[in-house]
Amino acid sequence: MAAKPKKPGGKGRLLRFLLRHWALWLLMILLPLTALNVYLMWRGGLVVASSLLSPFFTNLILIVAVLVLRRVIQLWNEGYFSRVIQQSLTQGQAMVKDKVAAATGALSSFGSDVKGSLSDLLDGGGTSKGPAVAAAPRCPSCQRLVKPGARFCEVCGSAIPAAAAPAASNTCPKCGKPVRPQARFCEGCGAALTK
Repeated sequence: MAAKPKKPGGKGRLLRFLLRHWALWLLMILLPLTALNVYLMWRGGLVVASSLLSPFFTNLILIVAVLVLRRVIQLWNEGYFSRVIQQSLTQGQAMVKDKVAAATGALSSFGSDVKGSLSDLLDGGGTSKGPAVAAAPRCPSCQRLVKPGARFCEVCGSAIPAAAAPAASNTCPKCGKPVRPQARFCEGCGAALTK
């Protein structure tokens, strides 16, 4: 037997119509139900109206949700969201390129700046921003570092010559210990410091 040709229409066509126009048939159900709720609240009085408020507001929320969802689907189908995403990506990529270029320029000059500053300071040609610090004393025999104010080297025992202090205000005139510039008395011997 030969297969029967399908008739145009039927269940398949109705299903396609309902799926294509889902918002329309949902609104066709919700709007009359909401209108019926309003009519019953008007005719029934306060007691009936208070019992019908919950279904009324539920229907209103569903109507708004269907309309919003329908608009979102329309925007999606029109490619609105993909355009917004593409514009955002383009702006973000441009911003990243600008920041990377600025950072690359800063990093490329950073190394030479540091090297120049360090070489100036190590050579003694640069100026430091902090207070001047005296060089640490060394033993004349073994060239080891000794504590400031020490009279003998603790490694070889050689006598350490007293350093000529150019700034007398930073050392006590009586005992020779270093003092702070704002100090009035020496912490080592208690002698009064004159300004």
